Amino acid sequence: MIDSERKYGPFLRFFLFCSAADVELLNKCPNSEVNKYAGVGATVFFTGILACASGGYALFTAFDSIFLSVILGIFWGSLVFNLDRFLVSTIKKSRGKFQEVVQITPRLLLAVLLSLVISVPLELKIFEQEIEESIYYAGAAKIDKLNQLYDGRVSLKQERIDGINASTLAKFEVREEYYRQYVCECDGTCGTGQKGRGTECERKENKYLQSQKEYDQAVIENAAEIQLLNEEKQRLLEEYQLEKDGLLVSFADGLLVRLEALRILPFGPQLAIILLLISIEIAPILVKLLSPYGPYDHLLKTIEYDFEIDEITAVNMRNQQLNNKLTIMASIEQDKVEQELKNNEGAMRLIGDAHLEIVKAQLEVWVDDEKDKIRKEVQARMAKLDES
Repeated sequence: MIDSERKYGPFLRFFLFCSAADVELLNKCPNSEVNKYAGVGATVFFTGILACASGGYALFTAFDSIFLSVILGIFWGSLVFNLDRFLVSTIKKSRGKFQEVVQITPRLLLAVLLSLVISVPLELKIFEQEIEESIYYAGAAKIDKLNQLYDGRVSLKQERIDGINASTLAKFEVREEYYRQYVCECDGTCGTGQKGRGTECERKENKYLQSQKEYDQAVIENAAEIQLLNEEKQRLLEEYQLEKDGLLVSFADGLLVRLEALRILPFGPQLAIILLLISIEIAPILVKLLSPYGPYDHLLKTIEYDFEIDEITAVNMRNQQLNNKLTIMASIEQDKVEQELKNNEGAMRLIGDAHLEIVKAQLEVWVDDEKDKIRKEVQARMAKLDES
């Protein structure tokens, strides 16, 4: 039933545009067809809106710029919307389901791929708290490993410093002990008990002075080594701080870090979101696949068939015209050839006559020559006979 006066509201007309349906054909169809394609268009439109929000959030996470994320998010949503509209517009209904399944399979695969791309930014937002916790614990674990590594290195340096200080302290204690023995021996309170500078007092004095030299020498040598170890220890602490700062920067709020953290999370909840988006993305395609062969499809097929017939007819007419031209040109060429053959026959006849006359003249000359030769031979023989 034709309804050329049917009016559409702005939203309904927009959704029909989203479904890539021909409004003029829908005017000739029942309202059920209009509602069906409006539903398909609404699904395509809201999928684009979802892609716009998803892409905008992902880009905001990457660039931390509201203006840039809005512009690129709108571009991404428009791209997905256009792809969905293209997928829906290229699906043609037919009476054979197997043929429909064959033509719809690559489009379903592309729709699934789009769903996987759209789902990632939404997962980042939905699991934002879990991702931040994962980033925190991953960063803390790496910092703990870094602490253990540098604590061990710094501890080795400190142990060497403590060992050197202990060695210096041991020499200091030996010197103090020798000094006590020297003083005690010289004032007669221990040892030989003889007060004054005797042989034993001098021996212990020399022993004390030798320990003093060894202690002073150890202090000088150990001070240089301790200074070198302290410098190495300070360098290790500076390296540790640089690497720690680098880890903190690498675990900043970046898109790649969040994607890595998302990969660590359990896959079950992510799978639910992916399946939800896949069902939304392939909904327009499934609607066209599962819907029965309707009036709109019949009209569209009729128009396409008529167009194909017109094209075939036009091609055949062009071929016929070309064949006619070729036939005319062939007949003209044949006439030209026949005329040339006629002209050539007269010329060949004249050439033959001339050639015949030339041959006759040559024969006459040859006959005369032969007669002269015979005559001369006869005369020569007669002359010989007369002489004899």
